[in-house]
Amino acid sequence: MTAAASGTAPPAASERISASVGAGGANVPADVRVVQDLLNRAANAGLAVDGDCGTLTRDAVVNFQSGFLRNPDGRVDPDGLTLRRLVQGAREHAREPRSDPATASGPGDGLTLVQLARSGIGYYCYSSAERQYGTDEMLRTLQDLAATLHRSGLECGIGDISFEQGGEMPPHKTHRNGRNADVRPLRTDNSRGPTSIGDPAYSRESTRKIVEALTVNASVRRILFNDREIPGVHQYPGHDNHLHVELG
Repeated sequence: MTAAASGTAPPAASERISASVGAGGANVPADVRVVQDLLNRAANAGLAVDGDCGTLTRDAVVNFQSGFLRNPDGRVDPDGLTLRRLVQGAREHAREPRSDPATASGPGDGLTLVQLARSGIGYYCYSSAERQYGTDEMLRTLQDLAATLHRSGLECGIGDISFEQGGEMPPHKTHRNGRNADVRPLRTDNSRGPTSIGDPAYSRESTRKIVEALTVNASVRRILFNDREIPGVHQYPGHDNHLHVELG
């Protein structure tokens, strides 16, 4: 099926690749950079756009594919489904609605952002320290979540929140004011690491505990996550491999 037949606009020049990228691919550096950029924009992969198709890039492809393929092959082909999904996800993610207040950019708007401790009871950090500043309310929300999970013998991964001064945080359209945070879904082996709703290692039962703990918190306005079997979440493109927590 062509992109036009599927209702998806054809890829722009910056979204095209000349040969396969990933497992068994040609991995031309220019093509790898295109795929890395698309993975960052469509799936918040956090990759360096360096043209090196290393383990992190290959794992990110598999992780992305696990949201729609039964048997991910870890490869992006020039005219394949994975590339079309990446392009679609990147474009839709760019149109993601902003949180209120949408224009808040940092302490100049009356915000005081505090850095999340790099480790604590019931959680670990998977984003760099400079991307993990939040309001006091957000940090309490995350720490309360972690404490609840810890009582069940679980641990969650916490990703991007905001920069210390707020403002734009690519590839996100939100995460500007310390009131949005990404949390990894949980795995069946309880190990630290990424997973996605189509991944055999994904644990719906454990991830449901994250959502249950958050939905009873009056500060939480919305949770974006694409597992339709978990009550209390809202589906949104690009949210197969993380929960986006938004405060009111």
